[in-house]
Amino acid sequence: MRKNTHQTDNPQVRRLNEIIEKKRISKADIARICGVSAQSVNNWFVRGAIGKSSAIKLADALGVSLEWVLGQDVDAKDGLRHDERRLLELYNQLPNEEEQQNMLRIVSLRLRELDELYAKYMGRRIKGDAD
Repeated sequence: MRKNTHQTDNPQVRRLNEIIEKKRISKADIARICGVSAQSVNNWFVRGAIGKSSAIKLADALGVSLEWVLGQDVDAKDGLRHDERRLLELYNQLPNEEEQQNMLRIVSLRLRELDELYAKYMGRRIKGDAD
C-alpha cells in the first residue's frame, strides 16, 4: 500500500486543492491548462511547489491573481487582476444602483458591437479568401 505523500499543510497544495474543488477541474485539466504532464501536476502536490510559468498560465486561465494561485493569504478582492480591481472600484464609486446598471448596459452594448464587428470582418475575410 502506497503512502500518501501529498503535503496537505503546504499553502500551495491547499490552494491547488481549492482550485480543484471550487473550479471543479481535475489534475489532468490543470496539466492541459499549464501545458505540462499529469505527473508534473502530481509532483506539485508532493513537493508543495508549482513552477512560476505554470502558475501564471493557471491564474490567467482561471481569471485569478498569481498571488492567489501561489497560496498567498489574499482576500477575494486581491484575487482579481489589477484592471479588474480598478473596474470594480469605478463601479462602486457610482452614486446609485441605477448608474451601476447603466454602466453594465454600456459595457454589454460595447461587447455586442465588438462581436458584430468581428463577425462582419471574419465574414468578409472568409469570402475574400475564397476568391
